[in-house]
Amino acid sequence: LVIRDDAFPYLNLLLTPIPFCPPAQKCIARARNSRLRRRYYGRVQQGVHEFLDLGQFMVRGDMTDANVRKFFDPLGVVVVEAKRKDVNGQCTKKDGDCRGKEIRDSRYNDMKTSMYLLGNAFRINQQKAPDNLPTVKAAKAFFKEMDAVEKSVNGKKPKKSDPVSVGHYAAALDILDQYLDLVELPPTESGHYDREFDTLVGETSRIM
Repeated sequence: LVIRDDAFPYLNLLLTPIPFCPPAQKCIARARNSRLRRRYYGRVQQGVHEFLDLGQFMVRGDMTDANVRKFFDPLGVVVVEAKRKDVNGQCTKKDGDCRGKEIRDSRYNDMKTSMYLLGNAFRINQQKAPDNLPTVKAAKAFFKEMDAVEKSVNGKKPKKSDPVSVGHYAAALDILDQYLDLVELPPTESGHYDREFDTLVGETSRIM
């Protein structure tokens, strides 16, 4: 067998190992996790956007500030938009009111939910408990700091000068960067979060 000299580059390609899919269960898990990431990336990024915007008001230490309270307002954000309940385009209810009800919550609560679920979407081994994942551990550490701020803001007597809550916010900011790195999102100082984000399902499971 004679091999031409100009065939060697192509021969190397033939000898290069071809990536193969791991066992079927892992392939299925990765596909499912990819879909879940698309579902939560937008909500997490919008939460980060508003969390960072909150900083300019948090530094003042005034937990009565309307801008601070808005982030924790349980009616502050439409999490699920109202959908009409028509049947084949027609309202079948006796009262003629087929308007659905929107679901509202605080931006912080939606951020907590989406951060946890996004962190869990990085689980390949379904036998491993979610709370043992580095992504989920980082998310919970963030929640611990911000829950303390929420308790102060939504308490009976929020303080106009609350350096302790400011400290919790600062600690949460540091932890947030750890979390973002683990879920393959840009850091807080990248400028990526200077804009609003679509909270619907994204086109891709990764930042391109």
